[in-house]
Amino acid sequence: MSLLKTMTIDGYMTPEEATEIYYAIAPLNFQEIDLGREVQNFELVPPDADDIFSKVLNKRVSVQQENSGVFRFPSLFIHFDDFKTPDDWLFVVALQDTTFNLFEHKSGAVSALEGYEFQYRNLFEWDLTVNYLLKPGQGIFFRPWLFHSFDGGLIQMFRLKEIHDAEVADEG
Repeated sequence: MSLLKTMTIDGYMTPEEATEIYYAIAPLNFQEIDLGREVQNFELVPPDADDIFSKVLNKRVSVQQENSGVFRFPSLFIHFDDFKTPDDWLFVVALQDTTFNLFEHKSGAVSALEGYEFQYRNLFEWDLTVNYLLKPGQGIFFRPWLFHSFDGGLIQMFRLKEIHDAEVADEG
């Protein structure tokens, strides 16, 4: 079975739009959290986000309103994000130059699906396998269970849940 783990997106917004958002958001009161600094209780999700992300991924997804649209200055350390199923997604758009890194643990584990009891701040236990330089306005879809880090400036994050036909039938 093949599994799509990442997809980069050019032109999610223009560099000028990303810079405008950065200058509007950066002066706000950011507070320390485990993964960096965020503006507490401030999420900005476009009303048509489900449709936009579903079209790009070519899969039906729903934006999880809680913890989506979050603005973050990320801390630089290896981690994975909370996830409920292997079908969960994250989308991150860079509002400043930002490097997205993927890692493999020296044990051979490439994701939290294979294990997660590691020293995430000990870089000697990790091998960098992929990195993407994201310019303002560029984004990346990735699975939250991948070992990753962000190195750079302000980002905006969205949590997505893949919707399967059986789930749609249950709702109807």
